[in-house]
Amino acid sequence: MKNKATSIKCDYIRMFSKEEIEAVHKASLTILEKTGVLVKHEEGLHMLEAAGASVDHETQHVTMPEELVERCLATVPSKIILAARDPEKDLVIEHGRLPVARNGGGSDYTLDLDTGEFRPLYTDDLKDYIRLMDGLEYIDFVAPVYAHDLPVVGRDIRVLELMFANTSKHVHMRAFSKQSLEFILQMATVVAGSKESLKQRPVLSLLEAPVSPLTYLDVTVDALFLCGEYGIPLELCCMPIAGGTGPITLGGNMMLANAEFLAGVVISQLANPRAPLEYAPRCMIMDMKTTVGLTGSIEGAMMAAAGAQMAREKYNIPISLHGPWTDSMLPDGQSGLERANFAFLAGLAGTNVFSGAGMIEQGKTFSHVQLAVDDDILGMIRLVLGGISTGGDCLAVEAIDRVGPGGNFLVDELTLKYLRAERFFPKLMERRTRETWEAMGSKDLRERAKDRVKQILTDHEPTPLDDTIAKELASLVQTSEEALTSD
Repeated sequence: MKNKATSIKCDYIRMFSKEEIEAVHKASLTILEKTGVLVKHEEGLHMLEAAGASVDHETQHVTMPEELVERCLATVPSKIILAARDPEKDLVIEHGRLPVARNGGGSDYTLDLDTGEFRPLYTDDLKDYIRLMDGLEYIDFVAPVYAHDLPVVGRDIRVLELMFANTSKHVHMRAFSKQSLEFILQMATVVAGSKESLKQRPVLSLLEAPVSPLTYLDVTVDALFLCGEYGIPLELCCMPIAGGTGPITLGGNMMLANAEFLAGVVISQLANPRAPLEYAPRCMIMDMKTTVGLTGSIEGAMMAAAGAQMAREKYNIPISLHGPWTDSMLPDGQSGLERANFAFLAGLAGTNVFSGAGMIEQGKTFSHVQLAVDDDILGMIRLVLGGISTGGDCLAVEAIDRVGPGGNFLVDELTLKYLRAERFFPKLMERRTRETWEAMGSKDLRERAKDRVKQILTDHEPTPLDDTIAKELASLVQTSEEALTSD
């Protein structure tokens, strides 16, 4: 496991005092007990009513007593396994470990690698992206982007087939419907070997989201039910937009996301106690000049950091936050500034998972170049979070004594020992002299990133999928298309 023996060593950033954490939690409980949520799922309504919630079946309105929420919070696991087709790439998610990272999912447009043209994303792009992420060092697992030349019905299933074939890392998905989710879970079972093996080593995780404010659609409830049954980790993404679908105050918007998450906890844990959940407070703000929901704002990063603190200090539940994230249309200076701010603040606040790598333009567009840059950003953050070691010979007392005043440490034995262990070696940062840089073509960051992408796509071959498994997946995809198009 890549992060098996690594842990956070630096102190966390805290957005809230202990008293403010309790205030956010109590306000969230008040919202659930007084204001309530809409749950558009008949089976879910009956389950909630039987557990002590107040339910109006006609309006689908539910209020949840504090005792019920607290009882369900107590059964959420504090540790999640994200297994991979290659067991060496399994991930352990829990507080105290270094975070892991994935790309942003959901985009269906791209910037052409050769021309930079903005255009629809196609199947060949999709395959390249998956292979690229399989080859990048700090992208630990892979989320879907969508190709326009795949059929709309069943597109999520076809994408999953391509993901299993082109990466041996953990795969993260979002299902378009309950019926497609059932096929997705069957496919994951085939790759894992059995339903029981899937529960022990889930090679698939899922994202679902309530609709802000305070609405759980049937597909989200179905996902909570089925993921709990199969032991599939589910990332519950709460994205109120301050000033739009959420209160304009940062505290109020963040608290709304918290209340929406707690409502999902109740639904999940009543159906399947100990079902693995990730808290994903992806709070946004509305630009009051343009009404655009912003993803790269510093205010959004602050709310994300606050959410990390709630998950870590109050709930002890794994958390997933946007890290590399931007509103820019290009992998440019704005993108670099916004995603570095967002990622470092989220990392120092204690996120377990970074998402968003490769995405630009509020997540609508995916970029090869940006993905390669983000790989370097994520590597730098991990070095920072690992802290500075003072144990053993790291304080270098003997080395300083050996070299003495006026000497140098270039050939000292300590330098040779720690040459790689105490350094991060970025793939894209320019660190040569101007003369050397000019002799090598005077390439800027985007050009160097483009070169790296092409090198990985030329040289990297993912571990192939077993032929028997590939045939079973193809058969399931065919069955799913027939079932979905006949409805």
